[in-house]
Amino acid sequence: MTSSAEALAAPKPLLRSRIAWFIFLSIATAVVATAASLSPSPLGHGTHTQLGLPPCGFLSFTGVPCPGCGLTTSFAHMVRFEVVGAARANAFGVPLFLVTFFSIPISAMGLWRGWGVLDTLDAMRFERVAVMLSLCSIVSWGMRLLAYAVH
Repeated sequence: MTSSAEALAAPKPLLRSRIAWFIFLSIATAVVATAASLSPSPLGHGTHTQLGLPPCGFLSFTGVPCPGCGLTTSFAHMVRFEVVGAARANAFGVPLFLVTFFSIPISAMGLWRGWGVLDTLDAMRFERVAVMLSLCSIVSWGMRLLAYAVH
């Protein structure tokens, strides 16, 4: 049996869930807001340098785009509903942006209603979403490498 001091010190499951939802909501909102504040690079990559970040080291060293090259540009296009530009920058950015964007209202509802995070993700079959995102990432990079090899 726990003492009353231990019971008070232990975080409540509802509080833990709300903290987790708040973190998810904050991160997703910050990502979308940041994408909205950037101008998509016409090169299809390098938009992140507007944030003061250096160019991609992998691309600079090898001349080959890394799996993340163009994701910031893709998000900057998606927030403007420019799906074709987003897909050209990095096709993986389209589904990743959609998951990020739609996690905002889901996180807000979870925070408001106090839903359990794992229960909600399970009910939404998020493991399938994660697998699909992983496959999209691999296929997208494979297609980019193939296109690079052909040129």
